[in-house]
Amino acid sequence: MSEVTLDVLVERAKSLVPVLKERAQETEKLRQLPDETMADLHRLGLLKYYQPKMFGGYEMDWGAHAAIATELAKGCTSTAWIQCVVGAHTWMAARFDMEAQKEMFADPDVLIATAFAGGRNVKVERVDGGFKLWGEWSFASGLSHSEWAIVGSQTKSATRDEYEMTLFALPKGDFGLVDNWYVSGLKGTGSMNIKVDGAFIPEHRSIPINTFDTGTSEGAKAHDCYSYQAYMPEYFFSVPLGPIVGTAIGAMETYLEITKTRFGAMFGERVAEQIPVQTRIAESSAEIAAAQLLFDRVFAILHARGSKHERVTKDELVRLKRDCVFIGKLCSQAVTRLVKMMGASGLSDNNPVQRFHRDMEALTAHQSQQWEIGMTPIGRWALGLKTENNIIDSAPEGDGEMF
Repeated sequence: MSEVTLDVLVERAKSLVPVLKERAQETEKLRQLPDETMADLHRLGLLKYYQPKMFGGYEMDWGAHAAIATELAKGCTSTAWIQCVVGAHTWMAARFDMEAQKEMFADPDVLIATAFAGGRNVKVERVDGGFKLWGEWSFASGLSHSEWAIVGSQTKSATRDEYEMTLFALPKGDFGLVDNWYVSGLKGTGSMNIKVDGAFIPEHRSIPINTFDTGTSEGAKAHDCYSYQAYMPEYFFSVPLGPIVGTAIGAMETYLEITKTRFGAMFGERVAEQIPVQTRIAESSAEIAAAQLLFDRVFAILHARGSKHERVTKDELVRLKRDCVFIGKLCSQAVTRLVKMMGASGLSDNNPVQRFHRDMEALTAHQSQQWEIGMTPIGRWALGLKTENNIIDSAPEGDGEMF
């Protein structure tokens, strides 16, 4: 059997776009992916890109998630989110103890939800052989289709008199869901709350955040690809970029398809002949093109450092964080401009460009897309100040280039 390449997965994703467009409204109404869509993602191998080879995956280099998502988002942003963000959790699972990995990957089609935000009533108790856990966490995308979940909590260290963030892996049956995903955008991601009520977590299914982030566990070292040992905080903020760029492209393609045959509601003029429409299309297309160039550079830098098992340098990191949020801004502006040109028809929930717009607003509300978090560090660094971001300030010095 020939090896599955990224090009093959991208082509498979392209082939799925027409049916995703047909299912887009149903996906929003369900507030999660239809079972048929999940079956398609599994059938086409579109969730295995970061799954280790020893567990039946493709173990691809960093950036595979984004390349596939860029295509899927042209049809349905929620589907791209599940493929890109939730599918990438196999990369996280591969950093746990090998015993835990064998449990999680016992099902070669495993989907793993995660939730670290909004922890409420969280309690961790050390017991013989592990921990007992209680609490509720928000924004667990794909939860209803997931067989495992990973959550995090501050936990008393076993070796020091202090607390440290610890991640815990739980199988289905040890966690419940709170059906509270009623939102304006990314409606189909099913990003509900995880609830845990006194579940027992064996020691091997826990990992301190420092060990997890640095990829220094024996489980992470068991795999060949650099992504399992790379310093995770330098890579994590680039996860949503595929859905962001793909959604902007999908909105543009859909807008053009509608506008080519559209006539003014009051005077019957051909909308495509209007100069303001033409110039605004040009402006949005330029923003999307610029976003794609930055997108390519982000993943080229991360791959180049990762493949050499090197840390990303300080100057690269401030540029990367700036570029990631600027990609979001460019794409958001492009889509907003398009939907506003549609007048009253652009307000309809049934208008696919409006759906792309709502999804883009949700995408760019993600923590990794917060404008000040991405922009302020490079301004401080350029002025010779510490960025006050521990990840950046601890990074090795680079060539000092700002652009």
